[in-house]
Amino acid sequence: MLDFLSYNIQAGIGTVRPRDYIMRAHRQVMSVRPKTDNLDKIAEYIRPFDVVCLQEVDLGGFRSGYVNQANYLKERADFPFMATQINRRLGRLSLHGNIILSRRRIDHKESYILPGSVTGRGLLMVRLGHDNPIVIANTHFSLGEADQRLQFEFIKDKLDPYDKVILAGDFNCTPDSLVLREFDEGCVLDMVTEDYHHAFPSWKPSKAIDHIFVSKSLGPAECDVEGVRYSDHLPLSMRIKI
Repeated sequence: MLDFLSYNIQAGIGTVRPRDYIMRAHRQVMSVRPKTDNLDKIAEYIRPFDVVCLQEVDLGGFRSGYVNQANYLKERADFPFMATQINRRLGRLSLHGNIILSRRRIDHKESYILPGSVTGRGLLMVRLGHDNPIVIANTHFSLGEADQRLQFEFIKDKLDPYDKVILAGDFNCTPDSLVLREFDEGCVLDMVTEDYHHAFPSWKPSKAIDHIFVSKSLGPAECDVEGVRYSDHLPLSMRIKI
């Protein structure tokens, strides 16, 4: 069995109620102790999982105190393997990225900047194992439907050659959106999440914009929205037999 998690951690800012977007706005641009405390909580939470896909990780900008949050979480949660990608640079302020943490050896990594009218969205892929390999893909999509269509087409092209795939991330679109339905119907992956997997916003979950897809060859999977509130998103967990 594989215990899997996907989580947009909002760079550890810790927005857990609407007024935090204003009251904690300084955390968007400054390194403060509560952000480190929040990262410690996230690290403790993700520790039991086998593979973790995280979005919106700061890989060493000013607002994180030039601390690479990926390395920090890897060490705190005691993961032996990690892959990272930087997909958006905001001067010295922040280095937005996606990361994959794994307790299984990462044998290969691919990193892509997704197409779109606004740069800064990415796809990170790793292959776990040689004899019975599985590809883990972590992504964070743009907000607009036109960009999302390009990004779904790009991801489909990259994942089609592989037999066993788990694709997860923040897609910024709900299951009833046309672009997500077209992708779900036109690829060889099954969408594990449904319209009731509401993970945003964390204080009053009403939108299913975080998703997990798995190859049909992997069979059924159990997916849950976790109740921890360390970000403006809630995590998605999945247990699957591989």
